[in-house]
Amino acid sequence: MTTVPACGQRLWTSAYATTVGATVLVFVAIGITIPVLPFVVTDALGAGDRAVGLVFAAAAVSAVLGRPLLGRLGDTRGRRALLRLGCVLCALGLVGHLLAQTMATLVLARLVLGAGQAAVMVAATTLAIDLAPQGRRGEASSFLFIAVQVGLGTGPAIGEAVRPWGLGAVWITATTACLVASGLSATLPRVARPGTRELAAGNRRVRVDHGVAIRTGLLAGLGTLGFAGYLAFLPLYAVDVGVETTAGIFLLASGTIAVVRSAAAKLPDRLGPRRVAGGSLAMLTAGFVVLAAWHSLPGLLVGTLVMAAGMSLLVPSLVLSATDGVSEGEETRRMSTFTLFLDLAAALGPSLLGIVAADASYAVAFLTCGAATLLALALLPRWIATLPPRPRTAV
Repeated sequence: MTTVPACGQRLWTSAYATTVGATVLVFVAIGITIPVLPFVVTDALGAGDRAVGLVFAAAAVSAVLGRPLLGRLGDTRGRRALLRLGCVLCALGLVGHLLAQTMATLVLARLVLGAGQAAVMVAATTLAIDLAPQGRRGEASSFLFIAVQVGLGTGPAIGEAVRPWGLGAVWITATTACLVASGLSATLPRVARPGTRELAAGNRRVRVDHGVAIRTGLLAGLGTLGFAGYLAFLPLYAVDVGVETTAGIFLLASGTIAVVRSAAAKLPDRLGPRRVAGGSLAMLTAGFVVLAAWHSLPGLLVGTLVMAAGMSLLVPSLVLSATDGVSEGEETRRMSTFTLFLDLAAALGPSLLGIVAADASYAVAFLTCGAATLLALALLPRWIATLPPRPRTAV
């Protein structure tokens, strides 16, 4: 079996590019479901906003519950195997969407999809760190999360384009993307890193500092909670302000994130995660205030732009902090703990926004989300150490 060293001189090796490509395809598939799913719940199944939040949240429940097992699988069986497993589970979950005729069966399909999405995220984020040269882990994480946002941005446009052909075409298109991603992941070489058992056999102490991962993960979760809810309810909120199609708005969000992350990919390594995350959280808070105060299409566009700029470097910078000083053989479990909070945010964001919007208004819901990012901003100096700037390296 082919192996590659954990780090080389270049970031964009074939293995790293393949990891990014597979991640893009999986999140394109997930993005395809975003503009379609709310209307499936409200129109085809006759439920309301609360049910929309429940359906989106279901995918995160299995992701959260499966995190301990996924982290151990990644460290013992390998990131490549975990990535392939995630792609296959996502495909099975999307087939379940095709077959679902009731809320119960749709929720079950979302549970399977959530487990697959979690496996892909844990495997891909850890692979990106494994494959990155020293001093460029923040940059590697930035480009990987660009892949996530490109998928989540272009997927909805594809979903709306395919939707006139029927829901079956939507789910089949998304399933196909996951199967192609599974094929790509099968071509990845094994990354030559010592696992937990090998380190223990060599009498080297293996330690998992879950405290660091919990603190940074909670900050990331508070920061992304509102944005997850915003994405889930964007199709319904857009109708409320007189917008019939949301493909352009999704593309604006993902395009902004992709451009900012590409242009500023090295900032977390150079400036340190605390400074970059602080700026990101401030912009997210401002974006939610704009959405709450400016109930119109221009307000939606400006708020989306500001929030997307804030989202661009939040998670990559916190990933850098979460993995600082990680022990070899424990990387996947550290990342599993960190990304668990992203799944919690994906569950609680739509649920919280749906409940508050149903009981009050979208404006109050957006202000509530802004309060979460403001709390993260207040906790940031207490929980994140100031890491020294990393040395600059050639591209």
